[in-house]
Amino acid sequence: MSKEIPLFDLTPAIGPGSKSEEETLSYMPMPKEMYTFELPSLPEAEQVAESPETLLLLGRLQEALDEYRPGMPTRRIPLDDLGESGRALLYQVLGEGEVALQIMGEQPIRAQETVLAGVWWLQRVDASGVLQSQWLEVADVPELARLKAFAATQIPLLDSASLPKDILNAGPVLVELLDVARAHQQSPRQMPHVINLSLLPFSPEDHDCLNARLGQGAVVILSRGYGNCRIGACAVPGIWRVQYFNSTDQLILDTLEVIEIPQVACAAKEDLEDSAERLKEMREVLV
Repeated sequence: MSKEIPLFDLTPAIGPGSKSEEETLSYMPMPKEMYTFELPSLPEAEQVAESPETLLLLGRLQEALDEYRPGMPTRRIPLDDLGESGRALLYQVLGEGEVALQIMGEQPIRAQETVLAGVWWLQRVDASGVLQSQWLEVADVPELARLKAFAATQIPLLDSASLPKDILNAGPVLVELLDVARAHQQSPRQMPHVINLSLLPFSPEDHDCLNARLGQGAVVILSRGYGNCRIGACAVPGIWRVQYFNSTDQLILDTLEVIEIPQVACAAKEDLEDSAERLKEMREVLV
């Protein structure tokens, strides 16, 4: 195994907008089958004994999982000092889970949730894709996904007179979204404000207008936990596009949410508790 663990390639992902059903959908490839948990193929105890630093790191991960609860500061465990064979062994133990994300920027971040919900393997790469640093993070969602999602800090004003004349519902949707986003900026919402675009008459011109006004933020998330779900930050602070696809990659639910980060992307308290128990069982097998 190379020093760079395999992660979903999110580069082809489209921006936070959908095309009309009459157009060819160009969404990124999605998994064809429903994701189900599968225990990774654990290495033999003899292999693990040859890498005591990996066992030590799993012990630190256990402590972090036992302590962490959603809302607490994330727990980060550096991997740069772990040798290539140790990282390969660790990756074999932790495997790949159901959520992957990418944070765009000058130094992009790629993250893959492991089979233990709430345990993430993150990599920072340079502009040419060369690995710079990697670490494990125990969190409901990686901290940088919250911090880097929106580059802008101001909610734009909407000049209704500048909107295209041939749109149906994009105007009222934008007014509602921007008003709620401003209120959210002043007093963060605990529950999302959701607009279901699938239930609204929306023309191609409506989608074009919405996409142009909302733009694209820095974070893209894929989740296979509740079907195939793509979550993208918009350029406007606090607004996310959440889209669900069926097994043939057809868009079946298209929503906009105003919230810090959509709940579908986050590991719940019960998930983290279950991960702590699973890790304990896995460590018992390995020693």
